[in-house]
Amino acid sequence: MIIKLVFGIIAAYLLYKLIKGWNTFKGPSKANLPARGEDLVEDPLCHTYVPVSNACRTVIDGKTIYFCSQKCLEMYKKDRKL
Repeated sequence: MIIKLVFGIIAAYLLYKLIKGWNTFKGPSKANLPARGEDLVEDPLCHTYVPVSNACRTVIDGKTIYFCSQKCLEMYKKDRKL
């Protein structure tokens, strides 16, 4: 009886480790990661870092400013009254 209990506990533990390790085996999702070597820029409004290729941009006083979204860009322009 005790041997069955010990084997049951061991089997449950191994199953737990197998299920928990499955996510690490698959690896992290690369859908939201920037391309290798691509620069990140900081949104001046919300301070979010985004890849240059995904950023919304505008030129103000001859300087290119990058934003995480069109909404942040519009809010920035509204705050500066541009």
